[in-house]
Amino acid sequence: MKNKNLKTRLLLQTGSSAILAVILGLLSLNSYAQHNYWIDESTDYTGNGCTNTDLNDVTSSLRSRLQSDGWSGIRWTNANAWPEDYIEQNLGGIDHVAADSRTLAVYAGHGNRALLQFGYQRNGRCNITLDNDSRHGTQGGDEASYMMYVTSCTINTDSLSRHFDQQVRQSFGYHNSPSVKNNQPRDFYEETSGTDNYVAWREEMEDRPGWFTGDNSPITLTFGTSSSHCTTVQNTARLRGRTLLSNAPEPHRWYCYNMYNHGASGC
Repeated sequence: MKNKNLKTRLLLQTGSSAILAVILGLLSLNSYAQHNYWIDESTDYTGNGCTNTDLNDVTSSLRSRLQSDGWSGIRWTNANAWPEDYIEQNLGGIDHVAADSRTLAVYAGHGNRALLQFGYQRNGRCNITLDNDSRHGTQGGDEASYMMYVTSCTINTDSLSRHFDQQVRQSFGYHNSPSVKNNQPRDFYEETSGTDNYVAWREEMEDRPGWFTGDNSPITLTFGTSSSHCTTVQNTARLRGRTLLSNAPEPHRWYCYNMYNHGASGC
């Protein structure tokens, strides 16, 4: 089994702070390139301490498309997808060298309102909650501009205020428990070549496998410094078109959202 950030973790254990600082510096060089990603995906929820139904792989084709478009980054799955990757450094996590060190951070797996569930238990944890554990786009790391949650209910409208500590431009997720086919995240990204992110997410994610089923409730949560700025971000940001990939201004004081509402079933 591979051990991600092996050198960093070993040095943390031995307390060699000088060498650690050098390695963390090397790890962070990539974070300033503006076209990079971090993906964790949990598909195996059987017998690993975090029981739930197993899931299909929905991010490997997204990773391949990002790589072919010149994005750099890393994708971890199952035992190597760790809760602390999305936990704020100042709250005991390692997001500063993981999810919050990249422009686009993706988590695919199970979820609930403002919650992510991982498939393998680590340090006694299966879940993180965004309001208690995460500070994406600010504090340690401070690089994430876009969050993608291919999870059930994480951006249910009852939990919008629990996302307000994240200082990102947009978060993509679902108001209900969706069914997502293998290539839908990739198809969403591809559409953003010439289409605003929120429109592409809505169009590509509304249908469950088998077109025109119209059962998912995809939602994009956008942030801005004012009402007009929020609208500008919503109508400008395109991942593949590479518009507004820079860090979000802090603090944002406004939010707006767009969704197809097919109900909140499963939440």
